[in-house]
Amino acid sequence: MSGLTIERKHGGDSGERYVLGVGGDLTIPFAGEFRGALLEALDQAGSVEVDVSGVSAVDITGLQLLCSAHRAACTRQKGFFLTGRDNPVFAESVGLAGFERHVGCSRDVGKNCIWIGGDE
Repeated sequence: MSGLTIERKHGGDSGERYVLGVGGDLTIPFAGEFRGALLEALDQAGSVEVDVSGVSAVDITGLQLLCSAHRAACTRQKGFFLTGRDNPVFAESVGLAGFERHVGCSRDVGKNCIWIGGDE
């Protein structure tokens, strides 16, 4: 267990995007910290980007938090983007956990489910 790192910055031309660069362990011991960062980001910007390219471990809790954040963004009519999904550790965890989808869930009214290609 190496711990969780979260780099926070504003992005986009107008600074309306809040970017969370996540590294290390996106696992249950760090769920509270990650949840807090997601809520802060959703409260402060019109869209949120989570970059998981630096993740070295992820479990079902981390994946569920990402899914929940996407749903919260949809409810608040905000954008939510997941980048760095080609990280082999992250991609393998998504596949093993069964998160890969062909269609979004019922709450994915914007048709931008992060598990079927939410990348920009």
